[in-house]
Amino acid sequence: MAALCLEEGKSWHFHMLTPGCSLNERDDKHALVLENRTDEQTWVVYSDHEQVKLGQALVRMLHGDTILDKKKASGSQTDRDLSAILKRLEGLNQADDAWHHHMLFPDCVFNSHPGKWTILIEDESNGETIELLYDEEPVDNLRQIEIRYFGQADPDF
Repeated sequence: MAALCLEEGKSWHFHMLTPGCSLNERDDKHALVLENRTDEQTWVVYSDHEQVKLGQALVRMLHGDTILDKKKASGSQTDRDLSAILKRLEGLNQADDAWHHHMLFPDCVFNSHPGKWTILIEDESNGETIELLYDEEPVDNLRQIEIRYFGQADPDF
């Protein structure tokens, strides 16, 4: 479905929701949510298993191949607020504490700040959420978060 939306030039994005995620209606299943905002359609598929490789493929389809490029991330300028958050995420990774994030597009069904790009980070160790709001798509900031997220399970990612 994502490939079809991409091919047809539709406005689309996706979410990978873990059990216990604040956006997931089911706390016993992983969920893949695909939003086709052009046609105001939303699809949800539930699974017993996390789909890390699928997430990596979809994030590349959506944001381009460089979204997971560590070299590009290391050259990015980071604002002070994001630097503190990135250090926190690195600490969570080192402690093997679970966390995840979402990029909420301005027209996303989950975005409580319509018109803004929102990065939502959920610290599963304490239930805390952090929201970062942007007027423009924060690709460089998202890249740095994505690399840390996919590095949780695979430090050599």
